[in-house]
Amino acid sequence: MTIDWDEKKALLQEPNIAKVTQLCDELMEKKPGSVVPYIDPVHDEDECRIVSLQVSPGKGTVSGFVSHYNDDEAARRATQIYELAELDPRYVMPWHAYPWVRDADMPSALNVQEKTDGLRPFRQFLKINSRVSAVIAHGTDASTFLTLFEKTYHQSLKNSGIKVYKATALGGRAFAVSEAKQEELLAKNVDIYKDAMQRAGIQHL
Repeated sequence: MTIDWDEKKALLQEPNIAKVTQLCDELMEKKPGSVVPYIDPVHDEDECRIVSLQVSPGKGTVSGFVSHYNDDEAARRATQIYELAELDPRYVMPWHAYPWVRDADMPSALNVQEKTDGLRPFRQFLKINSRVSAVIAHGTDASTFLTLFEKTYHQSLKNSGIKVYKATALGGRAFAVSEAKQEELLAKNVDIYKDAMQRAGIQHL
């Protein structure tokens, strides 16, 4: 499937994603020279009930977008999950604990400073997506980031009735296992999304 990224760029100011686009712009302004990939406009900030939280932008975001149409294994898995869970992408939105693109030679784990830098952006992101009822943390770093978020903002997720789910990362080492094990991991991820959908009252496609 060939994606016209210019066509997507033209949609970034549409009401369903404009505030998130603005947040990405502001984050880039705060760190001159940095890149924060935009969120694919198939997502919808008024409809979003589930946040798919990953660690940091991967190789596929050279498209300029965080998108399940990107050319990398994590994106392909996200697509599989949406299809298998029959989840319409407008009800979910991806975000990164550290939303800026990192140097390729940095260790894959986030350092404390990076996690700290990501706290306020995530808080702003949740204010925009005010109907979120679940955050799915993909990978250990995303989970520890959420623990730090809860400590920093005194359990604001819990108090807002947002349930946190822990899931495996969608790419990298987590899936460097046998094919049977990969299927099993994927099925577990699908179950998590289905549970989050049920909690949010999202209809299957």
